[in-house]
Amino acid sequence: MSKKGWNEGIVINGVTFPSDELNRKQDADLLTKILTRRSNVISQSANKSSYVINVNAEWGAGKTYFIKRWAEDLKYDYPVVYIDAWSNDFMDSPIITVLAEIQEQLLDSINKSCLPRDKKKRFKNIGISILPKILAALVKRYGGFDIEDLFVEESSEESEKPASTNKTLDLSAAMEAMATQAFKEHSDYKSGVKELKATIKELIKFAVDNPKNSLSVNKRSYPAFIFIDELDRCRPTYAVEMLEAIKHIFDIEGLVIVVSTHTEELQHTIKALYGNNFNADSYLRRFFDTKYHLDVTVSPSLLEINSDFSILNHDDLNEKNILLFPFISQNNECLKRQVSSLLVSISNWKKLPPRSSIQLANRLLTSIELIDNEKSIDIVVLSVLLCLYMFSKSEYDYLYSTLCGKKFNFDHNATTLRVSGEQLNIPNSLEKMTSNSNNFYSFKQLLNLSGYDKQALLRFEKNFSDTSIYTYFKDFSEVLNREDSIRNVGFLNTFNYDGRGSISDSQLLQAYMTFFGIHKVSLEYYLDLINLTNKLSDS
Repeated sequence: MSKKGWNEGIVINGVTFPSDELNRKQDADLLTKILTRRSNVISQSANKSSYVINVNAEWGAGKTYFIKRWAEDLKYDYPVVYIDAWSNDFMDSPIITVLAEIQEQLLDSINKSCLPRDKKKRFKNIGISILPKILAALVKRYGGFDIEDLFVEESSEESEKPASTNKTLDLSAAMEAMATQAFKEHSDYKSGVKELKATIKELIKFAVDNPKNSLSVNKRSYPAFIFIDELDRCRPTYAVEMLEAIKHIFDIEGLVIVVSTHTEELQHTIKALYGNNFNADSYLRRFFDTKYHLDVTVSPSLLEINSDFSILNHDDLNEKNILLFPFISQNNECLKRQVSSLLVSISNWKKLPPRSSIQLANRLLTSIELIDNEKSIDIVVLSVLLCLYMFSKSEYDYLYSTLCGKKFNFDHNATTLRVSGEQLNIPNSLEKMTSNSNNFYSFKQLLNLSGYDKQALLRFEKNFSDTSIYTYFKDFSEVLNREDSIRNVGFLNTFNYDGRGSISDSQLLQAYMTFFGIHKVSLEYYLDLINLTNKLSDS
């Protein structure tokens, strides 16, 4: 089995991960280089310990994709353990979770033929003998003595009192007994942790020296990597106990621990346990030697990886006579990239974080699934309305009232999104559509234009390179409220153009919108689509 490149898809534990579209390999290579060097430096120092790094990124930024692919890449050269903390937080103790995964995954990576029977038994029973002592000490349970021994008989003068009250608590004896027990348990805890660390260290060494035959190397290298993913999603007590275990139990030489979180959310988790005034940032600094921020920009690739763009199947849309104006493409990949690029522009316009951008993409794709047959939907209008509805309700309400009132005098500062010609590409789309008569006439809602009207319309090769949402919605509104009597007066004359001289961008855009039947779908239909997605959305 050979190592797969990041430029191709991979199956990990039955789950398919696509090729690396966000250049995460660069992050993985950089971190591997830094972490191996720092771990090796620590192993040569007097204070030998593990090295813990927090990989921080927002939800929806692809942390799990990155961590799993990185871990899969590393296991050919280093011992690796991957732990999904969230899927295990039903357990009472994260120590048990980590121990179980270390045991299972490291043993699975070892060449069993090289494993002596005594070591096999020792590794399989890792922590069993001393784990109860460690857990007892961690939860500060005191036991092992009879509470009755803390009481002494009172003087004979008080003997006539009821039996239930003829003893009193000797506080000095109680304190002495509790202290003795505490010291004993502390000693047991220390020796137990020491024994556990020694066993794990021995297991790691064996995993380094004796990889299984399916791995591409005869011997791996230090350090061993433990990846702890999704900790920020766990219940507060489990998350805190996991951090404490990392710090105190698994602080082992030759071990690098990678904790993947949305750190801000993890701070909220900690505050839920200790109170809003608790300094969660300082608290987390105790556990992490360093932090690495996984840079995430909202890009078409990010949206396409995290959302199901297979909905944008041109053949399916064509069969249903559905047009997503102005993206009239004959190619699925082209249509997907046009829509994802538009969503990126809208996300950047409203400064949406990655998770919100993905939610917007999912809502839009869901709304496309709900479009009725033989409809021409303006995808720019639907996307903008949906974004405002989800993330800026006051702007949505104002824009809705503006559309209904047909008076476009709202604040331009709130609508600075530019719809680029590259995204719209209206002239090219129109030419493709009209050049294929079979495809063109399959859309029954389109106007039956004369040859003159078609050719006149196609003469204007304008790019709409500086069309703002303000202008776009204004033209959309005028088309939406135009009476459907265009054929009676002539298509181009409807936009005050007689075929002579130049035509304005606004007139041409309105002509294109009308040409593709935008005026035949009411504003209420757009709003109905948005409302329907509330019942199906994950946002």
